[in-house]
Amino acid sequence: MSALQTLSAAATLPVRFVRGQGAQLFDDADTPYWDFYGGHAVALLGQSHPAWVAAIHMQAQTLSFVSTVAPLDVRDRANAELCAFTGMDQAFLVNSGAEANEAALKIARKATGRTVIVAMERGFHGRTMACLGVTHSGHYRSDHSPVHGEVRFVPPGDEAALAAAMGPDVAGIIVEPIQGIAGVIPMPEGYLTRCRALCDVHGAVLIMDEVQTGVGRTGLPLASHIEPTARPDLVTVGKSLGGGFPVAALLLSRAMADTTKPGEHGSTFGGGPLACAALLATLEIIQTEALMAKAKAFEAKIRGGDFTGVVQVRGAGCLLGLVMDQPAGPIKNALLDHGILVGTSNDKNCLRLCPPAAMPDEGVDALQAALAAVCG
Repeated sequence: MSALQTLSAAATLPVRFVRGQGAQLFDDADTPYWDFYGGHAVALLGQSHPAWVAAIHMQAQTLSFVSTVAPLDVRDRANAELCAFTGMDQAFLVNSGAEANEAALKIARKATGRTVIVAMERGFHGRTMACLGVTHSGHYRSDHSPVHGEVRFVPPGDEAALAAAMGPDVAGIIVEPIQGIAGVIPMPEGYLTRCRALCDVHGAVLIMDEVQTGVGRTGLPLASHIEPTARPDLVTVGKSLGGGFPVAALLLSRAMADTTKPGEHGSTFGGGPLACAALLATLEIIQTEALMAKAKAFEAKIRGGDFTGVVQVRGAGCLLGLVMDQPAGPIKNALLDHGILVGTSNDKNCLRLCPPAAMPDEGVDALQAALAAVCG
């Protein structure tokens, strides 16, 4: 492998997947694996959903790409459906969650004329330079110091520390409703609403990073909807948004949208026809196949099950952290030998689950049996 390939590759699994069907992946020996990781919380629909495949195929046959220099019906529909689904007023389509967060940070600073962002300890918002500025988690920040931006980090859930960090120089607060990479750690009840209140007092912007939690994964269109009074000004979504096709979005309130002008931010591939077709198909499948209800049902199965070695379950819907009574890394590796693919996190004892919403009981039973074999 060349140096350039090494830079972009993180292929740490000793298997090579060649196809998928529903909630299963198959390697080059046609061995099946239950996919409880969903490609870093992307494959909410599962693999190669027929309606999703058909939508991309149809779009590719008619118009493969036109940039945002020209209006497109499919883009207009994608923006409208995404705003209706999430309750936001305007959408700006990009390619990745980090790109969406970059746009959010730019807009917050320009809209307020301020420079400081308040972010959460343990938080993760992406690997680009501005996103590293507000990322506290793990080695990502320290590997590329000095990072960009004026940031104050506060312990998540500590309302006194949050209030002390606010001031006339603060452009906004950025927060994940559930910190995914940290170990699937939800914000305490009422904390998002407190973030909103402090932003209102100080004239700052509230940014919800829902790249991992959004688009139905937690059983809600946005995880922050669990606190309706939180009312974010800016929301970033990605991961599950395209069902596997690379697409993400910055969602804006009307007030935030009014602070921007055409050309202020741009993305060559953002809002391309294929991405928009994938987005529309994903939203339709989530709603017509009741995937948000299925995500909640999956959570109930996990919380109600008897899983060997699990001492706590954190998170919501199809974004769950299984806190183990021992380090999670060796368990993850051993589960692979039992046909189970899971993830880990910066909490060394936490297995991260972000599977397709339609994970069948057979898959949950297989996870239960595998944990019994590995941890029993």
